[in-house]
Amino acid sequence: MKPAPFVHHAPRTVEEAVAVLAEVGHDGKVLAGGQSLIPLLNMRLASPAHLVDLNRVAGLDAIAVTHEFVRVGALVRHAGLERSREAYAALPLLRQAVTNVAHPAIRNRGTTVGSIAHADAAGEMPAILALTCGTVEVVGPAGPREIACADFFLGPLETCLDPEELVVAVRFGRLPAGTGTAFTESARRHGDYAIAGVGVGVTLTDGVVSQARASFVSVTAVPSVLDLTSALAGVEPGSDAWERGLDAAAEAVHAYVDPEDDIHASADYRRMLAAELTRRALPRAVEHGTQSAEDRSGPTSSGHFPPSNGHFPPSSEHLDSARAQQSAHATGEGGEGGEVTVTVNGIRHSAVVPARRLLSDFLRHDLELTGTHVGCEHGVCGACTVLVDGRPMRSCLMFAVTAQDHEITTVEGLCDARDARRAPTGESMNPVQQAFAECHGLQCGFCTPGFLTTITAYLDEHPHPTSEQAREAISGNLCRCTGYQNIVKSVLRAAEIRAERATERVTETAAGEGA
Repeated sequence: MKPAPFVHHAPRTVEEAVAVLAEVGHDGKVLAGGQSLIPLLNMRLASPAHLVDLNRVAGLDAIAVTHEFVRVGALVRHAGLERSREAYAALPLLRQAVTNVAHPAIRNRGTTVGSIAHADAAGEMPAILALTCGTVEVVGPAGPREIACADFFLGPLETCLDPEELVVAVRFGRLPAGTGTAFTESARRHGDYAIAGVGVGVTLTDGVVSQARASFVSVTAVPSVLDLTSALAGVEPGSDAWERGLDAAAEAVHAYVDPEDDIHASADYRRMLAAELTRRALPRAVEHGTQSAEDRSGPTSSGHFPPSNGHFPPSSEHLDSARAQQSAHATGEGGEGGEVTVTVNGIRHSAVVPARRLLSDFLRHDLELTGTHVGCEHGVCGACTVLVDGRPMRSCLMFAVTAQDHEITTVEGLCDARDARRAPTGESMNPVQQAFAECHGLQCGFCTPGFLTTITAYLDEHPHPTSEQAREAISGNLCRCTGYQNIVKSVLRAAEIRAERATERVTETAAGEGA
């Protein structure tokens, strides 16, 4: 199915966005990454009359680190938070958790703040906000206000936000000195929604536990925190008492969580799993906490787990930067459609499209680039994956209007890569395409375009993958012919071909300079 018609609004400031939300009320939804929202629209589980697209609003894509918190703006992508060295140095738990959010193609587009505002108890980042006693920064017609995490979540997919309010940032509280953290979850496939998950923080003082807390994924109605200090206080990790303390902590979790039965697992199984994951995560947190300060640069926090600590106004320097920034996501004026100008495979295209036109449909029907295949249309199969500014993203989870001014590479454009070579059949192939041909990495071919774009981008960042890393790289794409063994071989062979062609270029350059 396709989204129902809606009016697309593309405000340039927070104030404009709030004004639109105030005007449309319950008929409006906010679009940032859209990786949770667009599947609901595609399946007609939600049909808002208005979408307020934040991607033109400057100043919402910043990460700020202080002694008290890590502040994440509303347009910070999961992948941006994952890659942030400053955020990792201040709060390793963020990276520990965000790497479990879906797959790289989803993390490249989805936003951390959007995940929290979506308030899905199966989401990782709401649980981390709870564990760090975080704060949600909101702007409405009456001005800014702050909401403590404990007050923000009211129920599954329900928050205390008024319809006209906009979440502009969240603040994850810094943890006490001597605190180690860990996050773990269990899912049918890495990147799928977790059957159960847990994040923990353990503080050691003079070699013994002084604080221990846990928050959970998929086993509570709203993100919440269980204090495990009574089970572990005064215990030295590794001692006989430590094992008894872990047992007590697991029992406390078993009694605390309140999961529900569904098609994936029974409530009893989820309860047992949450307890066992906690038992495993606590020693890992202690191990992480013993890392030296040199392992993670950046200021440290002190004291207890932080409460909500007052309003955080952006500095004047930050505001000046935000005003000067030019948005790369310019779209047409608010309405049911508009002109879209985008560069695809190096060629500039312009077209007038409905606001609800998915990028996948825009590529296939408007530009007649049918190499991008459409499968599930809710971001699971990966067949529609294209490169947006060099990073893989699901084209079924983007609207064409949000691709304005971006550079997109489809499977047709891969043959134009610098390391592409002419095949015996006469076509040009990049190393991944050649490897698929050599290693029989394609069977029916339907999923192949998504694999080719995904692997090409992966090898740009990881030119020498192991077999295990190759499996991880393709884990977000489904092959219904079960050709994964040959696809893994293709990844490894593509890495070899890329290395061979890089050597060829160096040799050719040296020969040219010698001449």
